[in-house]
Amino acid sequence: MKKWMPLLGLMVLLMMPALACAIPNIGGNQEPTPAPLPTPMGDTLILTIPLYRIGLNPGDTVPGSELRYVGQNAGSYDVTIGGLSASKRSGDSFAWNGVVAPGVVGNYNLRLTTTLLGKLVAAGPVTLNIFNPTPAAAPPAAASLHYTNIVVQYLIPAGRTIPGTTLVYESIVEPGGPENVPQRMARLSGGNGYPYFAFGDSIAWTGQLRNNVSISYSLRVAGLGDDGLRVAGSAELWVDNK
Repeated sequence: MKKWMPLLGLMVLLMMPALACAIPNIGGNQEPTPAPLPTPMGDTLILTIPLYRIGLNPGDTVPGSELRYVGQNAGSYDVTIGGLSASKRSGDSFAWNGVVAPGVVGNYNLRLTTTLLGKLVAAGPVTLNIFNPTPAAAPPAAASLHYTNIVVQYLIPAGRTIPGTTLVYESIVEPGGPENVPQRMARLSGGNGYPYFAFGDSIAWTGQLRNNVSISYSLRVAGLGDDGLRVAGSAELWVDNK
Protein backbone atom coordinates (compact mmCIF):
# COMPACT_ATOMS: atom_id res chain seq x y z
CA MET A 1 0.00 0.00 0.00
CA LYS A 2 2.80 2.38 0.89
CA LYS A 3 4.32 2.08 -2.60
CA TRP A 4 1.08 3.53 -4.07
CA MET A 5 0.99 6.64 -1.84
CA PRO A 6 3.35 8.81 -3.97
CA LEU A 7 1.36 7.94 -7.11
CA LEU A 8 -1.97 8.82 -5.43
CA GLY A 9 -0.55 12.13 -4.21
CA LEU A 10 0.60 12.99 -7.73
CA MET A 11 -2.87 12.24 -9.15
CA VAL A 12 -4.52 14.50 -6.55
CA LEU A 13 -2.16 17.36 -7.43
CA LEU A 14 -2.93 16.95 -11.14
CA MET A 15 -6.70 17.03 -10.50
CA MET A 16 -6.71 20.16 -8.30
CA PRO A 17 -6.83 22.76 -11.19
CA ALA A 18 -9.81 20.99 -12.77
CA LEU A 19 -11.62 20.86 -9.44
CA ALA A 20 -10.89 24.54 -8.82
CA CYS A 21 -12.53 25.43 -12.15
CA ALA A 22 -15.55 23.18 -11.66
CA ILE A 23 -16.42 24.01 -8.03
CA PRO A 24 -17.15 27.65 -7.03
CA ASN A 25 -14.67 29.36 -4.70
CA ILE A 26 -12.05 26.57 -4.86
CA GLY A 27 -8.74 28.06 -5.83
CA GLY A 28 -9.72 31.62 -4.82
CA ASN A 29 -12.08 33.86 -2.86
CA GLN A 30 -13.91 35.35 -5.86
CA GLU A 31 -17.66 34.87 -6.20
CA PRO A 32 -18.82 32.86 -9.23
CA THR A 33 -19.72 35.01 -12.24
CA PRO A 34 -23.51 35.51 -12.31
CA ALA A 35 -25.53 34.73 -15.43
CA PRO A 36 -26.10 37.81 -17.62
CA LEU A 37 -29.46 39.52 -17.16
CA PRO A 38 -31.41 41.64 -19.66
CA THR A 39 -30.71 45.36 -19.53
CA PRO A 40 -33.48 46.92 -17.40
CA MET A 41 -35.93 49.15 -19.28
CA GLY A 42 -36.15 52.79 -18.29
CA ASP A 43 -39.28 54.72 -17.40
CA THR A 44 -42.31 53.99 -19.58
CA LEU A 45 -45.40 56.13 -20.15
CA ILE A 46 -48.43 53.94 -20.91
CA LEU A 47 -51.33 55.58 -22.75
CA THR A 48 -54.66 53.88 -23.47
CA ILE A 49 -57.35 54.56 -26.05
CA PRO A 50 -60.36 52.56 -24.78
CA LEU A 51 -62.15 52.70 -28.13
CA TYR A 52 -60.04 53.23 -31.23
CA ARG A 53 -62.14 53.14 -34.41
CA ILE A 54 -61.17 53.30 -38.06
CA GLY A 55 -62.77 52.68 -41.47
CA LEU A 56 -60.58 50.89 -44.00
CA ASN A 57 -60.74 50.81 -47.78
CA PRO A 58 -59.18 47.85 -49.60
CA GLY A 59 -55.41 48.32 -49.46
CA ASP A 60 -55.50 50.48 -46.30
CA THR A 61 -53.36 49.79 -43.24
CA VAL A 62 -54.36 50.65 -39.67
CA PRO A 63 -52.04 53.61 -38.91
CA GLY A 64 -48.97 52.68 -36.87
CA SER A 65 -49.56 48.94 -37.20
CA GLU A 66 -49.06 46.00 -39.56
CA LEU A 67 -52.81 45.39 -39.89
CA ARG A 68 -53.86 45.66 -43.54
CA TYR A 69 -57.23 45.22 -45.21
CA VAL A 70 -56.80 43.54 -48.61
CA GLY A 71 -60.42 43.28 -49.75
CA GLN A 72 -63.78 41.57 -49.40
CA ASN A 73 -64.13 37.97 -50.52
CA ALA A 74 -67.74 36.74 -50.57
CA GLY A 75 -68.81 36.65 -46.90
CA SER A 76 -65.32 37.21 -45.47
CA TYR A 77 -62.55 39.79 -45.48
CA ASP A 78 -59.01 39.16 -46.66
CA VAL A 79 -56.44 40.83 -44.41
CA THR A 80 -52.77 40.60 -43.54
CA ILE A 81 -51.44 40.68 -39.98
CA GLY A 82 -47.71 41.23 -39.66
CA GLY A 83 -47.41 40.37 -43.34
CA LEU A 84 -49.26 37.04 -43.00
CA SER A 85 -52.53 36.48 -44.87
CA ALA A 86 -55.75 35.71 -43.03
CA SER A 87 -59.45 35.45 -43.78
CA LYS A 88 -61.73 37.16 -41.26
CA ARG A 89 -65.44 37.65 -40.68
CA SER A 90 -67.37 40.33 -38.83
CA GLY A 91 -66.71 40.02 -35.11
CA ASP A 92 -63.30 38.39 -35.56
CA SER A 93 -60.19 39.72 -33.88
CA PHE A 94 -57.84 42.02 -35.79
CA ALA A 95 -54.93 42.40 -33.38
CA TRP A 96 -51.25 43.29 -33.56
CA ASN A 97 -48.44 44.18 -31.15
CA GLY A 98 -45.16 45.73 -32.26
CA VAL A 99 -42.96 48.77 -32.82
CA VAL A 100 -44.93 51.81 -33.99
CA ALA A 101 -41.92 54.14 -34.15
CA PRO A 102 -38.53 54.46 -32.43
CA GLY A 103 -39.24 54.37 -28.68
CA VAL A 104 -42.94 53.56 -29.14
CA VAL A 105 -44.62 50.13 -28.96
CA GLY A 106 -48.31 49.69 -29.70
CA ASN A 107 -50.85 47.01 -28.82
CA TYR A 108 -53.88 47.03 -31.12
CA ASN A 109 -56.64 44.75 -29.84
CA LEU A 110 -59.26 45.43 -32.50
CA ARG A 111 -62.22 43.53 -33.91
CA LEU A 112 -63.83 43.78 -37.31
CA THR A 113 -67.37 45.11 -36.99
CA THR A 114 -69.31 45.94 -40.15
CA THR A 115 -68.85 47.40 -43.58
CA LEU A 116 -70.03 51.01 -43.61
CA LEU A 117 -70.27 53.00 -46.85
CA GLY A 118 -67.87 50.60 -48.51
CA LYS A 119 -65.34 50.70 -45.66
CA LEU A 120 -64.46 47.87 -43.29
CA VAL A 121 -64.73 49.17 -39.73
CA ALA A 122 -62.30 47.96 -37.05
CA ALA A 123 -62.64 49.02 -33.43
CA GLY A 124 -61.25 48.23 -29.99
CA PRO A 125 -58.71 49.32 -27.38
CA VAL A 126 -55.20 50.47 -28.27
CA THR A 127 -52.33 50.82 -25.80
CA LEU A 128 -49.21 52.85 -26.57
CA ASN A 129 -45.99 52.49 -24.57
CA ILE A 130 -43.56 55.43 -24.75
CA PHE A 131 -40.12 54.34 -23.57
CA ASN A 132 -37.74 56.69 -21.73
CA PRO A 133 -39.81 59.88 -22.13
CA THR A 134 -38.12 63.20 -21.34
CA PRO A 135 -40.98 65.73 -21.20
CA ALA A 136 -40.27 69.28 -22.32
CA ALA A 137 -42.86 71.99 -22.96
CA ALA A 138 -43.11 72.68 -26.70
CA PRO A 139 -45.70 72.89 -29.48
CA PRO A 140 -46.57 69.57 -31.14
CA ALA A 141 -44.01 68.64 -33.78
CA ALA A 142 -44.96 67.51 -37.28
CA ALA A 143 -45.78 63.81 -37.23
CA SER A 144 -47.15 61.07 -39.44
CA LEU A 145 -49.44 59.53 -36.79
CA HIS A 146 -52.09 61.26 -34.67
CA TYR A 147 -53.90 59.49 -31.82
CA THR A 148 -56.92 61.01 -30.06
CA ASN A 149 -59.36 60.00 -27.30
CA ILE A 150 -56.60 58.87 -24.94
CA VAL A 151 -58.13 58.54 -21.48
CA VAL A 152 -56.03 59.85 -18.59
CA GLN A 153 -56.50 59.25 -14.83
CA TYR A 154 -53.67 59.81 -12.38
CA LEU A 155 -53.20 59.99 -8.62
CA ILE A 156 -50.08 62.06 -7.91
CA PRO A 157 -48.55 62.06 -4.42
CA ALA A 158 -47.02 65.31 -3.18
CA GLY A 159 -43.62 65.95 -4.71
CA ARG A 160 -44.27 63.82 -7.79
CA THR A 161 -44.66 64.81 -11.43
CA ILE A 162 -47.84 64.38 -13.46
CA PRO A 163 -46.70 61.60 -15.83
CA GLY A 164 -45.64 62.81 -19.25
CA THR A 165 -45.40 66.47 -18.21
CA THR A 166 -43.07 68.87 -16.40
CA LEU A 167 -45.76 69.70 -13.81
CA VAL A 168 -44.94 68.78 -10.22
CA TYR A 169 -47.66 68.55 -7.57
CA GLU A 170 -46.14 70.33 -4.57
CA SER A 171 -48.87 70.34 -1.93
CA ILE A 172 -52.37 71.36 -0.89
CA VAL A 173 -52.66 75.03 0.02
CA GLU A 174 -55.35 76.06 2.50
CA PRO A 175 -57.11 79.46 2.60
CA GLY A 176 -55.98 81.87 5.28
CA GLY A 177 -52.33 80.95 4.87
CA PRO A 178 -49.40 83.04 3.64
CA GLU A 179 -50.18 82.26 -0.01
CA ASN A 180 -53.59 83.94 0.33
CA VAL A 181 -55.59 81.50 -1.81
CA PRO A 182 -59.40 81.86 -1.77
CA GLN A 183 -60.10 78.15 -1.22
CA ARG A 184 -58.41 74.78 -0.83
CA MET A 185 -56.14 74.42 -3.85
CA ALA A 186 -53.29 72.36 -5.29
CA ARG A 187 -49.98 74.07 -5.96
CA LEU A 188 -48.14 72.94 -9.09
CA SER A 189 -44.63 73.87 -10.17
CA GLY A 190 -42.90 73.30 -13.49
CA GLY A 191 -45.38 75.29 -15.54
CA ASN A 192 -45.98 78.91 -16.48
CA GLY A 193 -48.34 81.35 -14.83
CA TYR A 194 -50.69 80.94 -11.88
CA PRO A 195 -49.68 77.79 -9.97
CA TYR A 196 -52.86 77.17 -7.93
CA PHE A 197 -55.68 74.85 -9.02
CA ALA A 198 -58.99 74.24 -7.24
CA PHE A 199 -61.25 71.21 -7.51
CA GLY A 200 -62.70 71.12 -11.04
CA ASP A 201 -60.10 73.46 -12.53
CA SER A 202 -58.58 72.61 -15.90
CA ILE A 203 -54.89 71.76 -16.33
CA ALA A 204 -53.47 71.94 -19.85
CA TRP A 205 -49.98 70.95 -20.92
CA THR A 206 -48.40 70.42 -24.34
CA GLY A 207 -44.90 69.23 -25.02
CA GLN A 208 -42.52 66.67 -26.42
CA LEU A 209 -41.88 63.26 -24.84
CA ARG A 210 -39.19 62.23 -27.32
CA ASN A 211 -37.80 63.91 -30.40
CA ASN A 212 -40.43 62.04 -32.46
CA VAL A 213 -43.32 62.08 -29.96
CA SER A 214 -45.49 65.00 -28.79
CA ILE A 215 -48.47 65.07 -26.45
CA SER A 216 -51.21 67.49 -25.42
CA TYR A 217 -53.09 66.97 -22.13
CA SER A 218 -56.51 68.37 -21.29
CA LEU A 219 -57.05 67.52 -17.61
CA ARG A 220 -59.15 68.62 -14.65
CA VAL A 221 -58.59 68.40 -10.92
CA ALA A 222 -60.77 65.46 -9.84
CA GLY A 223 -59.73 65.28 -6.20
CA LEU A 224 -57.57 66.84 -3.49
CA GLY A 225 -56.80 64.56 -0.57
CA ASP A 226 -54.17 63.36 1.83
CA ASP A 227 -53.20 60.65 -0.65
CA GLY A 228 -52.46 63.16 -3.39
CA LEU A 229 -53.83 65.06 -6.36
CA ARG A 230 -56.27 63.29 -8.67
CA VAL A 231 -56.48 64.43 -12.27
CA ALA A 232 -58.62 63.09 -15.09
CA GLY A 233 -59.18 63.99 -18.70
CA SER A 234 -57.88 63.21 -22.16
CA ALA A 235 -54.79 63.52 -24.31
CA GLU A 236 -53.72 63.63 -27.94
CA LEU A 237 -50.50 62.05 -29.16
CA TRP A 238 -48.41 62.77 -32.25
CA VAL A 239 -45.86 60.16 -33.34
CA ASP A 240 -43.47 60.45 -36.26
CA ASN A 241 -42.52 57.03 -37.61
CA LYS A 242 -40.80 58.23 -40.78
